Amino acid sequence: MADSGEAVVAAGRRRGRPPRLNRRRILAAARDLEPENLTMQAVADALGVHRKSLNYHVSDRQGLLELVAFDAFDTRFGRVDLPERADWRELLRLFGHAVVDALVQVGALIAYVRFDGKAGLSALRLVERTMAALVRAGLDTSEAGRTLKLVAAMAYSAAREALDAGGGPIDPQAAAVRRTLGNEPGFPLLRAVATARETDGRVGEQFEFDLALIIEGLERRLEIRHGAGAPAAPGRAPGRP
Repeated sequence: MADSGEAVVAAGRRRGRPPRLNRRRILAAARDLEPENLTMQAVADALGVHRKSLNYHVSDRQGLLELVAFDAFDTRFGRVDLPERADWRELLRLFGHAVVDALVQVGALIAYVRFDGKAGLSALRLVERTMAALVRAGLDTSEAGRTLKLVAAMAYSAAREALDAGGGPIDPQAAAVRRTLGNEPGFPLLRAVATARETDGRVGEQFEFDLALIIEGLERRLEIRHGAGAPAAPGRAPGRP
């Protein structure tokens, strides 16, 4: 009798044991919290575990915020539809806009997104595809990587601008420049640019300009590399070795 009673107690303990703690459960609990309330203790309370239990999976609040930010970023990247046939220009634009959209989706946690080599498979697929297209066009792998890093940095700036604007049409940076200049009589060109951008500039226009400039610059570099339009060396006729 004692043995069967102990077995019933043991079975009851097994049934009542909470699910094993892992990063997936931590992330699910963290997603339900507002960024300002997202702390290790708040997540531990939501999961019904001791705060120290989280340290096996996430070291501190900084790591927790980065985990949530990265999840939102990579989830948005997973929705990117990669066309079967696209040249490097289309893919570079797609990559740039995907980064902007993903960072805007991250929202208030944008500062916790790190371009430090860590990426999920969703982001890596687009990165690999775009790099391959750039290499086929004539860049080496180092140049292709630097190009994507440059576009990502510009996309980060564009996303910050969009979040700061809060959906409005006014360029927040232009407005800040106008306030700084005040009634100063100097800086006529800077004032003219800031005024124009503050009145009719829309968020995202700067990023479109940046992307177009990068693509045009790459086109010119590739033309020179392939010999089209390359300047002749001094004292040497074009086309002669």
